[in-house]
Amino acid sequence: MQTKIPPFSYKGGRDITEKLKLLTNVNEFQDLADVFEVPKSTISTWHTRNMTPYEVIVRVCIATGCSLKWLALNEGEAFEQANDSSIKRLSIEKISNGCLETKGHISLDLVTLEKYCLEGSTTTVVEQDGNLHFVNTLETNPASGRYLIDIDGSLSINHLQRLPGKKLAMSFGDSSIEVAEEDIKVIGRVAIIINKE
Repeated sequence: MQTKIPPFSYKGGRDITEKLKLLTNVNEFQDLADVFEVPKSTISTWHTRNMTPYEVIVRVCIATGCSLKWLALNEGEAFEQANDSSIKRLSIEKISNGCLETKGHISLDLVTLEKYCLEGSTTTVVEQDGNLHFVNTLETNPASGRYLIDIDGSLSINHLQRLPGKKLAMSFGDSSIEVAEEDIKVIGRVAIIINKE
């Protein structure tokens, strides 16, 4: 005889919409509507009629790695710690108005990180134009390559080339300028880039 699987007591309404705002780092229903590409009125309906948006729950769990049980059933933690110590969970940061804002997470095995001389505690993952840049924050003495830099308190990723006389050539698209080394602060070198095709 086949074992029956009864329905769960899924959460809906305010519980779900508040958790979705938390996971996507937004405050308003209009922002949620933009993130999930659904009308704001649909989100209001979930909120006021205690409805459960099953497809969006699946989508956000796949995209962020958040626990399905936490989001749909309010059980456990949002991001449960993996028992496998060979997996490292890193925050994905996005440069917004010159500052880093956490926009999600990515999990990688330590073998991959070690192959590129990276450690979880000294790696910053920066998303730019849909690509992920893994920045080694231990490498702050630029030679040649892409670097996460701070110019007057504003962060960006640029290609740097060391020049004689403590100068650096800094690329901006198809052009470059010469800057004094003390005019910028190097946060770290980009060691890996995962490109979005």
